[in-house]
Amino acid sequence: MYQLVRKTLEVYLQEKRIITLSDISQELIVYSTKKDAVFVTLYYQGKVIASSGRISCKKENSLFECIDNSLLCLKDPRFLWEIQTVEMLSQVRIRVDIFSPQNRRVLQTIDDLDTTREGVIFLSQTMWVLSVILPHMVHVNSSANAYFELACKKANVDPHTLQKSDYVLYGLSTESSSDF
Repeated sequence: MYQLVRKTLEVYLQEKRIITLSDISQELIVYSTKKDAVFVTLYYQGKVIASSGRISCKKENSLFECIDNSLLCLKDPRFLWEIQTVEMLSQVRIRVDIFSPQNRRVLQTIDDLDTTREGVIFLSQTMWVLSVILPHMVHVNSSANAYFELACKKANVDPHTLQKSDYVLYGLSTESSSDF
């Protein structure tokens, strides 16, 4: 799927149009029959410069979900205008994570998270926040507690003031593809 992201960004940056089915390689058309969630993460010089994703597919299929999230990365403030060129795009690395509802499970406590294969979804309906840490995205401290604290930080929530009734945690496994 990372090839679809690259093609989407190349065509948009070069021609200012959204790709069509005729622009997409045949091996990726299989995603038009799926309705899985898609996360796109872009890296430049080893750092995340843009990301976009949803915990459930909002478009008619995973193919269009990937295209939409690719284009949404262009709005990420970390993706500087200087990098948003066809020339610089060759230096941008791409990771795509795909998952279905069957790939997530409710965690009773953060200690139930298996960080060797899972990321975490932090959801608080009372605070109106959601954050996602994809599997294998934390490289410094990959403990379950580190995932939880990072998820809280992304949601702009102090983990020390939370009550268990304030949130729900999910363990999340994904199918990941990348060009690095």
